[in-house]
Amino acid sequence: MRRFIVASAESVAYRMNPNGFGPRVPDPQYILEYETAVRRPSSLESVFVSYGMDRLLREMGEDEFLDFVDFLVYKVETTSSETHRRLGLLEQVLANAGSEWRIGQRDGHAALEKRVPEGVVQAAEDTISNSGSAGVLLAEAWHAAFGKSPDSEEAYEKSIKAVEEAGAHIVTPLNKKATLGTMLRDMKAQTDWKIDLPTPDADVPIKMAEALWVGQESRHGGNGYRKPTQGEAEAAVMLAVPLVQWFASGALQRRP
Repeated sequence: MRRFIVASAESVAYRMNPNGFGPRVPDPQYILEYETAVRRPSSLESVFVSYGMDRLLREMGEDEFLDFVDFLVYKVETTSSETHRRLGLLEQVLANAGSEWRIGQRDGHAALEKRVPEGVVQAAEDTISNSGSAGVLLAEAWHAAFGKSPDSEEAYEKSIKAVEEAGAHIVTPLNKKATLGTMLRDMKAQTDWKIDLPTPDADVPIKMAEALWVGQESRHGGNGYRKPTQGEAEAAVMLAVPLVQWFASGALQRRP
């Protein structure tokens, strides 16, 4: 665990020295509330108060320490009168250090999530905001892939569902049980799809959708089952973002 994660946690969970001088000191309130929330079997309050964040990291290990930082982000948003400033400071510490983590949103609250290039995040957020129910599914896929507690199977499944929600009523409006697989079958048979690109052929988005569909081995039972890897889940979300946007915006449509 790098120093920047410790520094970001200190920026939230330390308070002024009660003596009025000297360095800031650990605030036991945060570790106690975290331990209550996660039902930790043994308390590290004395370790935190006596030895600070570095020692707490060693005692918790990296995975639990990230859970603690995630909790701190949530606490700052829900209880601090200086939410914007303190979360901004924490994000600045993470960004300046090149951390793989950033301050994002989960279930409507600030949370720790994996960082991806800013332009990609903005494109995803715009698509999520402007794609109705498909955007809701895409948001769930995004956080299942890049949030603090990733779930690769959930991320992949919700990526496919987001594309189905965005495009099924356009591709096969009479098929109420359409899947991405049946959508692909019908789009290939229809042969008149176009996309708003210099080369109007819709071959590229169809191939992208096909890659998303055939890559989900976890939908097969029996010997064909395999849970997606984290890399596969992240790739699935990145495929779903433009597909949802193209369907929702009308950029991908049939020729009149």
